[in-house]
Amino acid sequence: MGWRRFEREDRLLDAKQEVPRDGELRRLGVLAALGWIDPTAQEILQRHAAEVDLAQTILGPPGFDYSFAQFRAAEPELSRAARLLAGAGCEVIIQVGPAFAYQIGETPAGARSLAGRLTAECGIPVILNGVAVIDRLEAAGARRVAMACPYYDSAWKDEIRAFLERAGYEVLTMQSLLDQGVYETQAQIDARHWAFPEEELITNVRMTRAAAPDAQAILIGGAGARTLNWISRIQEDLGVPLVSADHALYCAFVEFAGLARRA
Repeated sequence: MGWRRFEREDRLLDAKQEVPRDGELRRLGVLAALGWIDPTAQEILQRHAAEVDLAQTILGPPGFDYSFAQFRAAEPELSRAARLLAGAGCEVIIQVGPAFAYQIGETPAGARSLAGRLTAECGIPVILNGVAVIDRLEAAGARRVAMACPYYDSAWKDEIRAFLERAGYEVLTMQSLLDQGVYETQAQIDARHWAFPEEELITNVRMTRAAAPDAQAILIGGAGARTLNWISRIQEDLGVPLVSADHALYCAFVEFAGLARRA
């Protein structure tokens, strides 16, 4: 799909497809989650520095505690941050963190509705991480899934399982690094602040696959699980689709922008 430019007053009025000239910078906004140094912008620029001009803002409010209640109340903050990026001249926004769409939307249809509302409010397309993940799962035709969720505790596993089951997926297993004995306590995992070496993430995926050989896809949970450098290789090794938060969002962006995928 070619790059889309949007003409607007205060609301989205009309969409026009336009194929960019060679060398034209595409103006991308990255809406980062709170409380960590989000690598999404850096990873995109590593792959598309000559093709993308990028601005990033961090979602508010300060003191966000990642409670489910705060996730469910976050739509006004998402809207405000999206409008800031649109005001800076961005032509499309990608939002990091699938749980925002899951928690606010409650179902895939609700998540897509949230994306539509944010797009209308800021006047440019908003690609939600959670919608990108569901789109990748649907494209894979998978209904029986296993989830490699390296840092999720029991409460998070329950929440994500509930979302997937409401969406009609059968979740065969959910495996964290704690479940698999890579870490001894959840406190040790939490202390990593969502940063894990590739070998631990790959171990998490391989062990999850071994525990659910009938799974039609492996879902890799959490935007903190960075997979762009290895997901294609491990998917080929395992012979089953792998769907991760960062890879799904990256794919959604490059497909929208008409860029060649480099992960």
